[in-house]
Amino acid sequence: MSVLPHMKRCHPIMRSSLRKVAACLLLLSAGGIAAPVWSYDSAVHQQLTFLAAKQLSRCDQTSELQPLSALDTRYVVRANSAQADRNIFWRMFRWNYYNRDAAQSRAALGLIDTRFHDHFNGLNNELQQTNDRQQRLKVFGRLLSYLQDVTSPPRVVPVFTSRWWRFSFFDRFDRYDVDVARLERSIEQICPQLVAFDEVLKSPDQRPGLQSLLEATAEDTMMSVRAPIDGLPAQWTAFWQFGATDEFGKYGPAGNKFGERTLFKCGSEECLLLENDPLYQEFAHVRHTAAVKVTMKAMLLMQHLDAEAGEFSQTP
Repeated sequence: MSVLPHMKRCHPIMRSSLRKVAACLLLLSAGGIAAPVWSYDSAVHQQLTFLAAKQLSRCDQTSELQPLSALDTRYVVRANSAQADRNIFWRMFRWNYYNRDAAQSRAALGLIDTRFHDHFNGLNNELQQTNDRQQRLKVFGRLLSYLQDVTSPPRVVPVFTSRWWRFSFFDRFDRYDVDVARLERSIEQICPQLVAFDEVLKSPDQRPGLQSLLEATAEDTMMSVRAPIDGLPAQWTAFWQFGATDEFGKYGPAGNKFGERTLFKCGSEECLLLENDPLYQEFAHVRHTAAVKVTMKAMLLMQHLDAEAGEFSQTP
């Protein structure tokens, strides 16, 4: 990752201590430069979580799957949305980028010390240790936010999305609209997959944990970025290019223009994608579908953990 022009004077400070990092960022903020780095916004998280709960409830009509109650779902969605909708000061210090280096908790990743896995593991431990039902639902909702975020390419490549000198503070993929109607249709046939997954969950020895779901989902997202753009001599790495495993990647020749018209070099040719091109729609749909699927799997896992802990699926 290249050193940003406005960050040069902060470089030696940032390497010393978290306290000095905070002072450096506050200095930048006072100068109108610093800005939060967003992933999916709260509205997208809310849509994905409600869709997952709704479909799981439909599957329950033809199987023994146990969906969350309507009230439980609302506790989860509220915590899930709040995780993505923190205030600006909080977000200045929480850059949620997945570390591809064997999912280690900490890595250099250029000048930014992301703590994605530290926070995820901390919430996972809290979920296992608390017996208060409402608190468990809140923690679970926050965990879902991380699981959904790793379906976003800039989170897992990862590409540092903030370009302060261009007044660009987010990746356009994370603001791409969810096609709710299409997503509902595409997950209607998922019940047999969920039933099979539920059978695996019944065996504690074979049961995957939330960490396994996180890593598998992130790997699936990375594979999608490396996949070809249908009909073009290019891959989706034209938008997000991988760096070393412990470093940030960068934007490719297509730039941070997902969903917009962009003309870029692809081999000996020039490739063109139009605003809201069907290719954009298909790519985003697959990633949003992955987010709903991992949310449903996590909800099923939560129900099994609660059952073993002697909890009830309904909130008193």
